[in-house]
Amino acid sequence: MNHEEMKQQDEIFTLKDSLIQKTETIETIKVGIESLNHDLKVLKMKCKEETGQVYKIQESKENIERELLDLTTKLSEEANLMIQIERKEQDVLLNQNQILENDIHDAEIKLKEASSQLKLIRNTFEDSHHNNAYSPTLDEQPQQQLVSHLIDTYTRAQVETILMHGLDLGIFMDTLEDDGALMDFNDFLQVLYKTPLRKINSLKYMRYSIRDDIDPCLRFGPNPRISSKKIIDAILVKSCFIEECPPGFVLDQATRQSKEEASASLWERFTTSTVFLGCQACGRNMDKDSRIELLNYRFRISYFDEWACIDRYCRDRLLAVIEFYLFIRHLRAGAYKHRSLHELYQQSIRLKLQMFLARMGALPNMLQTCGINVENIATAFHGEDMNNSIMLQSDSTFERISSSTESTITISTVESSRTSASS
Repeated sequence: MNHEEMKQQDEIFTLKDSLIQKTETIETIKVGIESLNHDLKVLKMKCKEETGQVYKIQESKENIERELLDLTTKLSEEANLMIQIERKEQDVLLNQNQILENDIHDAEIKLKEASSQLKLIRNTFEDSHHNNAYSPTLDEQPQQQLVSHLIDTYTRAQVETILMHGLDLGIFMDTLEDDGALMDFNDFLQVLYKTPLRKINSLKYMRYSIRDDIDPCLRFGPNPRISSKKIIDAILVKSCFIEECPPGFVLDQATRQSKEEASASLWERFTTSTVFLGCQACGRNMDKDSRIELLNYRFRISYFDEWACIDRYCRDRLLAVIEFYLFIRHLRAGAYKHRSLHELYQQSIRLKLQMFLARMGALPNMLQTCGINVENIATAFHGEDMNNSIMLQSDSTFERISSSTESTITISTVESSRTSASS
């Protein structure tokens, strides 16, 4: 019995030890499982984070690809647009170049015709001179009639215009003066020095000049915006200003006038005239694009007036009259005492021709056919230094000039036009 009990106790102890070991093993396995579960959770969280980052990277990649596609499309469109614009500009330049080449070709043809006519005139003069050696009874009047048949009026106007701008043709063009008109001009010179400047327009020669040349030149069509008398008075006292419009001035002035009209009261709208956005001299109306292209000049007849926009044809009219009055001022100041009566009369006729061409709107075309800058306006005795000529006169002459008018304003446009003509 005792032996069996001991054996059973040994088995019990053995089983207990085995149970304890297995229990420890189970606990160890549980700890390992918990550790593995923790590691699995950590891995799942990291996997989620990595998956989110992958999604973000993929989304960024897709956005970048879309942006690159958009940029490529825009660049292609802009490149195509720039190419189209460049082609259009090239076409415009080619057309302009073709037009200029045609104009140059026409000008060369006209120049050759004028040269041939001048050669014919020169030969005629030489033949007439030789005929005089054998025919003393042949006087100058038949020769002048022969020359007048050989040269037409337009060519004579071209020659006078070229000479008026100080260009040398190598020939001498004599004016067929009317003795009565020449004597009237001489009488005008005799009384001009003693007449106050404000009374010049009352002289006989000036009255006829105003009636036949100046007033028609300043009569700006059927719908003028200003009277010729006001302009003549302003030119006489040297308060007529003409200059090129600064960039953007036409639009700024139109916008300002429209705002002023919109803010005006109802009574002011009835009592005052509506805003006019065309040429402020001749009254020619035009649309917005034409205003920017055509209204390149502005003028005013008083230092305190607002600038009024005008086109180049009205500007030519105004400057032609201003140059004629400037010639009269220099005559009165004695600046041309070294000139003969025939030269002064010829210069006055040429300035009147310039007024006539400006009045007809033919001055730019005439200058172009003569190979002269179409913006130029001829001055009396072109290229002559008037400052040195005037300084030679006596102080009393300038006292008469300054006493005749209190205006000290100069016509800036005349000087600027001389500068551009000389250049």
